[in-house]
Amino acid sequence: MRPLANITVLDLTVNVPGPFCSMILGDLGARVIKVEPPSGDALRHSSDMWNYLNRGKESIVLDLKKDCAKEILSRLAKDADIVLEGWRPGVAKRLGADYGTLSAKNNSLVYCSISGFGQDGPWRDRPGHDLNYLALSGYLDLQASIEGRPWPPSVLLSDKASGLYAAIMVLAGVNGRKLSGRGTYIDLSMTESVVSLLGLELSKTFSENETHPNVTGIPHYGLFKCADDKWISLGIVNEDHFWKSFCKTAGLNDLCELNFRERVESREHIQEILNEKFQSLTADKWEQLLQQADVPVAKIVSLKDLYSSPQLKARDVFINTKKHKFLAQPAHFSSTSIAPNKDLPDLGEHTENILEKLGYLSDDIKKLKDEGSFGKPER
Repeated sequence: MRPLANITVLDLTVNVPGPFCSMILGDLGARVIKVEPPSGDALRHSSDMWNYLNRGKESIVLDLKKDCAKEILSRLAKDADIVLEGWRPGVAKRLGADYGTLSAKNNSLVYCSISGFGQDGPWRDRPGHDLNYLALSGYLDLQASIEGRPWPPSVLLSDKASGLYAAIMVLAGVNGRKLSGRGTYIDLSMTESVVSLLGLELSKTFSENETHPNVTGIPHYGLFKCADDKWISLGIVNEDHFWKSFCKTAGLNDLCELNFRERVESREHIQEILNEKFQSLTADKWEQLLQQADVPVAKIVSLKDLYSSPQLKARDVFINTKKHKFLAQPAHFSSTSIAPNKDLPDLGEHTENILEKLGYLSDDIKKLKDEGSFGKPER
């Protein structure tokens, strides 16, 4: 049995942060009911992203502008453990989907609002997306200090970080209600999620000494172009034993005895030597030689080549269902499998089944359709 098999999640979110959170919870065994607007989650039009985030969920369509749909949501909340919402502050209350309304029906509910800036503060109503939160968190300034200018990252950092934090927080809330007997409301900020990731870098701003962001001042921690124009990563941080092994293998014996401080102080000189040295052999050859010397090194692997990676294949990272290929969670449980094992829901696919489980009869469901609970009535 999966560890969250006794948990039900109502996911009112669209796009990435909330669905990423509920995907994790679903893989861990939770029943995830995805409550979609009549138009559906906008990511349904971006099938690759949709496929990654929404496996194994049940989809019900509710037009929460209608009172009859609000009533259905209220009944769903009675038996739920977790609710996720991602609207701008105030929207959930207007739709009758806020913590106050739903927790009145179920005081053990763990309810998480994911928003760009949180539910209070001068920016609470400000619109934004991932790039804006990276700008306001300091991340892009950090990037500019290293690369000379900021760039839109290729990974949706604030979206994914806030989804991960949401999963941690709601599970903490579920555990906490065992102690208190009550649920809780969680106000999660996407901007603050990125600020949290920058903790190591922020700690350096309090230092009066010259510092470099993270590991960027270390000359032997970086990427180097090889003779075949392919790139290799060298991951030596402050370890003298790795540095000595590298120098002996690369024929740089005159640098072998430099300690970490001396290496950092001579970083420009060392980087110049390393850039030239790596141009002498191909990336394959460097990886072979340095791996044999037990030096942390790796060639850059393309996304397409990940599917044939012997390590990822051995770990069953890619899971094939009848219709799709899914990316598994980055951990294994000794007690059970948490591999994805269910396919993707069509829009509203489970609406009638969910309503039947709530006790609605077929005539009730037909009436709800006619009243527009699921969107525009059929003609």
